[in-house]
Amino acid sequence: MAKVLTDSDVRDYERDGFILARGLFSTDELQPLFDAYRDDTTIGGSLYGMADKAGVAHPINIWHELGDDMIGLIPRMPRMVDATEKLFGEPCYHWHSKFTNKPPGCQAKIDWHQDYVSWYDDGVMFPRMLTVAIALESTSRASGCLQVIPGSNHMGLLDHDDTKNFDRRIDSAKKMLGLVYCEMDQGDAVFFHCNTLHGSAANRSTSSRLMLFTSYNAVSNEPVQDITGNNKWGKFMGITPEERKYHPLNKVSDDVLQKKCYQSAFSNTPFKQPVETPDDGYLSAVPLQ
Repeated sequence: MAKVLTDSDVRDYERDGFILARGLFSTDELQPLFDAYRDDTTIGGSLYGMADKAGVAHPINIWHELGDDMIGLIPRMPRMVDATEKLFGEPCYHWHSKFTNKPPGCQAKIDWHQDYVSWYDDGVMFPRMLTVAIALESTSRASGCLQVIPGSNHMGLLDHDDTKNFDRRIDSAKKMLGLVYCEMDQGDAVFFHCNTLHGSAANRSTSSRLMLFTSYNAVSNEPVQDITGNNKWGKFMGITPEERKYHPLNKVSDDVLQKKCYQSAFSNTPFKQPVETPDDGYLSAVPLQ
């Protein structure tokens, strides 16, 4: 069933920098995607690793182009697009999407960060961007669920390179604002602002933690030519400046998953080839053996 955001949801998002949308997708809608991922351990031969500061990697797949498979349709569904545009107050377009998986016992973590630290260097002028994190299976504190610091979207863009002061600000933000563990059932989702501080811990459970993240940019916030930076924080994704430009987002029917109007789970969308960037940025892409 489609989730329609209320004006109260918008106020909560503007205040806290995130909202939790329970039951955004049904189990019946997402189970085929979950099963396909589990049945193809290489994900069409495109599986890569994203390593944290300690060099521990967990599997990822990144895509920008949207095909006629499940992962190409989900970012175009009205429950995703309409909710994002209600939060923006204006039209949006697809920025990129990715799978992130933490197998049982995976020690990789996602260090605290703001997505805008990377996207700023892509040439956007304003933080009119967000991400939708969808649980493809249940997530818990033990399995390394998404964590957010509520209200941190109002802190402005932090200097991630000044590690000492950045860590102090994170500690202070946790004390002042609190910490939310986004434990979710399959089909739940979190919409979070690009300046909201977020991260995740290692998976200490015997279950995996598979999620799909889709990010959007406001149409009015298309990157400006010739103001891009070196983007040490996001160049591992291998997404080009041309791909960051506005491309119309053609919505599909909200029942495409229910009616199985897709050609495959993920075989009709091309995955990006990440750029290997060892020891550069808060994350780096590494081949998985």
